[in-house]
Order: sequence, then C-alpha cells, then structure tokens
Amino acid sequence: MIQKKIVALTSAFMMIAGLMLAPTTAYAGQGKISMELLKAAFVVGGTGGKGTLTFDGKTYALRIGGLSAGWQISLSKANLQGTVKNINQPSDIIGVYSAAGAGLAIAAGAKTAVMVNDKGVTLELIGTQMGVDASLNLEGLSIKMR
Repeated sequence: MIQKKIVALTSAFMMIAGLMLAPTTAYAGQGKISMELLKAAFVVGGTGGKGTLTFDGKTYALRIGGLSAGWQISLSKANLQGTVKNINQPSDIIGVYSAAGAGLAIAAGAKTAVMVNDKGVTLELIGTQMGVDASLNLEGLSIKMR
C-alpha cells in the first residue's frame, strides 16, 4: 500500500515537473492590410500613400513611403489588399519592407507583392494598378502608424 502511494506521488511530481519545464510555443497572429500608393519614378523613384491594418478586431491607420532604384519609368496608383503574417502586436507592422521586382503595367493591370520587415512580419499583397509602370528594380517601403 505504501509502495503504491510512493509510485503515485512520484508520478504526480514528475507530471507537474514536466508541465513546468515544457517549452511554451508562441504563435504569431495574422491580420489584414489595405493600402493606396502613388508612385513616380525615372531611374530613382518615390512612393507615398496611406493604408489600414486590421488586427484583433481593431483598425489602425498607416502612413507609407518608399524609394526605389533601378531601371524604371513610372507614374502610377496602386490599390492593394492582403494578409499580414507573423504579427504579435500592432506596432510590429512598423518597419522597412524590401522586395526586388519586375513589372509592366500600361493603363491598368494586376499587382502582387510579398514583402518582409526586420521583425519577420510578412505582407502578402494583391491588387490593381493604374497608370504606367515599367520597372526592373529594388524597392523598399517604410510603414509607420499614424
């Protein structure tokens, strides 16, 4: 009888110790983003715009700016929507996102992009673009909360 109690107590102690020492896994959240961007470029270009982040049921206003360099001629407007991945809190969206790309849009066309910042936050974007945009360039976007 005493032996059964010792085994039961030892098992309970080991189970509690295992739960206390087990690694915890943190799961990053996911949100939605929409943005409206204006771009003008001839070799070097600039992008500016605004957007919104929706995360945990709340909406946050964003200010977006950027520079690009490479072979490019552009005067265009893009409306993009998409998913924000690997985000733990709204301020994680802040940062510089970079991408290399090539594109050609005259009048209207589709635009897609996948961009990542230094915190690992990933933007997967899709939308439409109006205007002229012929490019083979490196581009960076800076996103700030307003």
